[in-house]
Amino acid sequence: MHYATACFISFFLYISVCEVQSQFDYDYYEENIAKNCTTSESITGGTVEYSNGGAAAEDCKNPGTPPGALRSGQRFRIRDRVRYQCQSGLDMLGPSERQCLDSREWSGTEPRCYAQYSYDQPAAVAQALGGSLTAVMDVSLPDFKKQEQGLGRTIKVAEGRLNVFILLDTSASITPESFLLAKNATVQLVQKLDSYEVNMKFDIVSYASKPREIVSITNDPSDDVDYVLRKLKEFSGESHGNERGTNLHDALDRVYNQLALLRENKRSHFNETQNVIIIATDGHSNMGPSPQTVLPKIRHLLGYKPGNIDHTQEERLDVYVFAVGAQVNKKELISIASSKRDEHHVFVLKDYRELGLVFNQMISDSAVTKCGVAQEELDKSEKTYTARPWHVDISWMISGQRPRKCRGSILTKSMVLTAAHCLIKVESDESVSKANAADVTIEYGNGQVKALELILHPQFNLKGLKDKNIKEFYDYDVALIRMSAIKISVNARPICLPCTGSSNRALRLAPDSTCDQHKKLLLHLDEIPAQFISQGTHRSDTRIHTGAKRAACIDKARSTIPEHSTASVSEVVTDRFLCTGGSEKNRVEMTCKGDSGGSLFLRKRMRYFQVAVVSWGTEQICGLQTAVKKQTPDARDFHISVFPLMPWLKQYLDKELVFLP
Repeated sequence: MHYATACFISFFLYISVCEVQSQFDYDYYEENIAKNCTTSESITGGTVEYSNGGAAAEDCKNPGTPPGALRSGQRFRIRDRVRYQCQSGLDMLGPSERQCLDSREWSGTEPRCYAQYSYDQPAAVAQALGGSLTAVMDVSLPDFKKQEQGLGRTIKVAEGRLNVFILLDTSASITPESFLLAKNATVQLVQKLDSYEVNMKFDIVSYASKPREIVSITNDPSDDVDYVLRKLKEFSGESHGNERGTNLHDALDRVYNQLALLRENKRSHFNETQNVIIIATDGHSNMGPSPQTVLPKIRHLLGYKPGNIDHTQEERLDVYVFAVGAQVNKKELISIASSKRDEHHVFVLKDYRELGLVFNQMISDSAVTKCGVAQEELDKSEKTYTARPWHVDISWMISGQRPRKCRGSILTKSMVLTAAHCLIKVESDESVSKANAADVTIEYGNGQVKALELILHPQFNLKGLKDKNIKEFYDYDVALIRMSAIKISVNARPICLPCTGSSNRALRLAPDSTCDQHKKLLLHLDEIPAQFISQGTHRSDTRIHTGAKRAACIDKARSTIPEHSTASVSEVVTDRFLCTGGSEKNRVEMTCKGDSGGSLFLRKRMRYFQVAVVSWGTEQICGLQTAVKKQTPDARDFHISVFPLMPWLKQYLDKELVFLP
């Protein structure tokens, strides 16, 4: 991260003071402004900035001066105002005026000064959105019975309702490639928002000289994400023909009219619904009236006072602007966007490709307790925990031996699910001993903790088929590890466990849904795409063979049964196992030695659900860190399904998770 500095002279000590910015990347300031610090006195014509606000006591704290800006106003009492101006050659992003409110807080957020060709970094934008836009989505019931106070702003809506209006600039300055990127970015946004447990409707418009409807919130099934995505993909930028001006006023006026129709509809829950307007544009409005004239109408419709300098109290309205490229009219866009305390609503991006990156990385710390949320991998070289935040590495320190390594998955902040065989040792006399909790360490995204209790399934018995000459038997190969509570974050959060209330909400099923319905929904095909974490670093693709394909899949385990054994394949591979693998035509990846205990998972509605625990395989394709060898089509992996284990899991997790019938 780069740090920018803004220097001024204290009235009393004449010492240089530097303010450090923390969210956005200002290479421009580091190279230019920091080398040419200017006193407030010489810039503002005699106005000196006091380091203590110029008074013994003030109602608001000194708001400071952002890098590259000048500030006038030294009194910080209630209703006093300070004004900002960017130095020559810089554009201001954010409010040019802030007022000390009755709450003793400054209105809006601190403005930012930009050089013409400086942009926000996608990761920084996503982080800022994490404190505002995604906080809007954190309105549904908590995943756990006991939930810590979340970060950011949480809208107190009874059932969590959201209207999302998306306005896409399709004027003449937008190339076909840029429009396609903008459309794809919007697809990612819709998918990301759909991962939240909110009753959500979409209204999407492409605007040039006139707005063109893509999805209507009042006429279409706008709460059907599949429908919304299909309409988005079908829409062509050519629909505007030669009418390619930029009329943002009419696009916003259409939003106003749609909201007016919703207010007239008594079934729309108008007064209980959060409204988010997202504008993506790369230019100036050059047609129609000023777009700023529409926002007061929208605010009045929602019951808010149009002239407020601060919009923090507008809990049911947020207006976000993504200014793309170097030619945008920043002043116009700032006047449209919401201005809320400690939140950013205007962002400057280099191109529409970065808009897609922002939406992909948009994960909020305010929603970290939600299960199965992860950042999508850009490629398999991505090693960060955000793409696999539920994954943990388990180390068992055995005296006189190298640590035994296994994997696991976070179910709650104090419970990890893993394989039972990871926590046992076969002695020289063929007896089996269990690990001590004190010798087991769990490494997760934020650090590591010690195990407090090891809970192996009581029916797991590695020597259960010894009388049939089967050396190792892995039925019920599951265990829970109770640990010191970990800190839930974007790098460490639980995976969704089926048959729980949190998974039920993530799947958008009725409150009275059953565990059997979850199983049918998640394992509904004979060949189901799934994933596991390979070598503790990345997601790998595989396929679960169920139904009519299960028998042929488990038959591949016959090669592992000794000739002198009297056991059948169905005795070795019981009904509790899920079988994965590929074929000559459809090659997939296989688990490696050391992947045991990890999760076999599926993705639904941009959320991840664990359906089984990695147990054993017919071939050793790779080791803990060795390169993955080319697998054969006959290779098979076997995983213990979580569905038959629900009574046992409920016995130990019932205080933290709500289980379905």
